[in-house]
Amino acid sequence: MAAAVADILGLLKGVPPGAWAAISERQNTVLAYGVDPQAVLNEAREKGEECPLIVRVPDQDLAMFL
Repeated sequence: MAAAVADILGLLKGVPPGAWAAISERQNTVLAYGVDPQAVLNEAREKGEECPLIVRVPDQDLAMFL
C-alpha cells in the first residue's frame, strides 16, 4: 500500500483548538468536529464515511505527521 501525504493543517483551519475532527479520506474534507470523539465519528458515518480519520486539533500551531 502506498503512503499518502496530505496537508491536514489546511483542512483544520476554522476548527477550534482542542476539538476532535473527522476527515474524509475520499473527499479530503472535514466532515464533522466537536468535543466528543465518538459523536464526531458517528456524525461522519451518518454522512456516509465508513472509516474517517479522527484527529484532535492541537492547542498550538504544531507540525503534525500521521
